[in-house]
Order: sequence, then C-alpha cells, then structure tokens
Amino acid sequence: MKFTVTAIMATAALALGVSAAGAEEFPTRSVTIIVPYSPGSTDTMARTLAKEMSDELGQPVVVETRPGAGGTVGGAAVASADPDGYTLLFAVSSVQTVAPHQRDLPYGFDDLTPVARVAVGPNMIAARTGAPFSTIEELVAFAKENPGEVSYGSAGTGGATHIAAEAIARAAGIELFHIPFNGVTPAVASAVAGDVDLVLGFASAILPQDEGRKLVALAQLSEKRTSVAPDVPTLIEGGVDLALPPNTGLWAPAGTPDEVIATLSAAVEKAASSESFQNFTSSGLTAVDYADSEAFVEILKKEDAFFADLLPTLKLE
Repeated sequence: MKFTVTAIMATAALALGVSAAGAEEFPTRSVTIIVPYSPGSTDTMARTLAKEMSDELGQPVVVETRPGAGGTVGGAAVASADPDGYTLLFAVSSVQTVAPHQRDLPYGFDDLTPVARVAVGPNMIAARTGAPFSTIEELVAFAKENPGEVSYGSAGTGGATHIAAEAIARAAGIELFHIPFNGVTPAVASAVAGDVDLVLGFASAILPQDEGRKLVALAQLSEKRTSVAPDVPTLIEGGVDLALPPNTGLWAPAGTPDEVIATLSAAVEKAASSESFQNFTSSGLTAVDYADSEAFVEILKKEDAFFADLLPTLKLE
C-alpha cells in the first residue's frame, strides 16, 4: 500500500487533533483533593479553593481528609494514585521536601509533581511577655551569654516547628532548650503562661496573642515581610541568615500529563484570585502567593536541597 505525502500529513493532523481533543476533555469527572491533615485551617482552605476550582474546571472538586504520620499517609496515597489529574494533594511543602529525608517512606521527592503554590503561612517566632529580649538581635545576644537556658515550645519532636527552631539556633550560632507539646495550641498556651520563653507557629496562632500583648512577635520566617504581618521583621532583617517559608500548594502524582498540570494550575490561579478565597486567607492571616507549576518546581527543588543538607546536622530529640 502506498501512502502519499498528503495522506501522511492528513493522518498526522488527525492524530494531533485527537491528542488535542483528549487534552481539552480533562476533566470529564470529579477531581478529588486529599488533605493529609486532620480537619482544621488547611482543610478549610482546601475546601474554599476547591469550590472556586469547580467553577473553573466545570466538574466537582471534592476534598477528602486523610490524616496520619505528619501528612505522609495522604502524601503516599496521592503519589501512588493514577497519574491522570483526578487525585491531587493539598498540603504544606514539608510533605515532599522534609518527610522523605526523615524516615523511609513509600514515596520520595520525585513521586509528586507540583501543580501550583497557593499561599505562604508565614511561620513566626514569638517570646513570652517579660522575657529578657524583645527582638531577634536581643534573643541571639542573650542566648549566646546563656547557652541552653532559653527554652522554646514546639508542636512536637521532629515536626516543622521543631525543625525551624533548631535551624534558627544553628543559623544564629546559639543553643536553645526544646520542650515538645502535642500541637501548636498547647505550645502557644505555655508561652502565654510564661512557662517557655519562645514558641513557633503560623501567624494565625501568634499574631492574635501579640496584638493582645500576651506574646511578643520577634520575627517571621519568610524571605520578606508578608502582607499579613507588615510590621514584624524577618529573621534576615534581625541578622539571622535564614528563611523557612511554609509553602502551601497542590500536587499531582508524578507522570501526570503536562497539559493536565497546566489546566489544573490555571484553575488554581483563577481560584486563588477569587474574592472568596482572598477573604478567607486574609481572615486566616495567610498570604496568597500563587506560583505556577514551573516556578513551584524550582522553589521546591531548592527547599529539598536545603533540608537534605540541614536535617542531618540538627539535634531533633
């Protein structure tokens, strides 16, 4: 059988047309977003985003909470899902960049594909009222003169706030005394009561206490001051060369087609700029900071390399 150039070109055009049509068809059914934490602020943020994404995608976007093991149960579920864009992860980036360096998991960094960054916390460090320091500079000076005497409360051993505090101590050249709690809320309560000198947590946990003069916000851990805390300096401004912004975003299983990722990322961008999502994040003291898939990949590669280097040096007991 002979094929003319015209026939070959027609066949190629048909194949391309089918491929394009297939790409345009996504999604044809509901999309599930897994939140790997217990119901709370992250879960509510995901549901707010999902409602707006549903309008953009023309299909239901449902949210399912699957907590456990610091977010890695849900992370593993998405990493092992079919790479078709119908099962996504909404989480803080530590699920991809920190947890795989801490213990053996059924997934690694390369098993999740970033779809888009949605927001940045930020995390903050605060002191009890009456502490002998009210700025990062004063904290560092005091801690150097009194090694191991400044205590801090974390949300639990090996968790994000524990890692952040030890990273601050390492960057500042000081030694802090760790007191773990079962969550941020009891750690903050202990600092408010004056039982620990320092506490770390999201702005939503710290700023209301700072405004009520029950804690003193020393610094935010972002690269630059965020809109939710414009009056609180960064660690870098305080002379500690460290930034640990908690990136909240969306992931898909590795191998998800590029065109599907692009469709999802565009839907996230529209949803994140919606009035309802902006209002929610503003009330929750979270800064919306959208980054598309390509930009988010680069952010997370740097974050992963940072923690791969940092974690082996930290005292996480």
